Amino acid sequence: MVDVIGLSAVLAPFVMVVLIVKMKHDQRMRAMGVQSMSAEEQRALQDMAEVARRLETRIENLERILDAELAGWRSRMPI
Repeated sequence: MVDVIGLSAVLAPFVMVVLIVKMKHDQRMRAMGVQSMSAEEQRALQDMAEVARRLETRIENLERILDAELAGWRSRMPI
């Protein structure tokens, strides 16, 4: 029993520090408006990420075609 009390006395300050840090972090996230996403929002985000990946692949393919058929096309772009 003495060992449990001694161990508790040693660990209690560390546990308190961890809890305080977590509370501060949660408070900052709430102040910034960061909230967890619902399952529907997560699905929508995954869908958008997949569309973005497909569009990126399409652009890369189009650029390869242009590179092969129209040399120097990039230097003519106003970007």
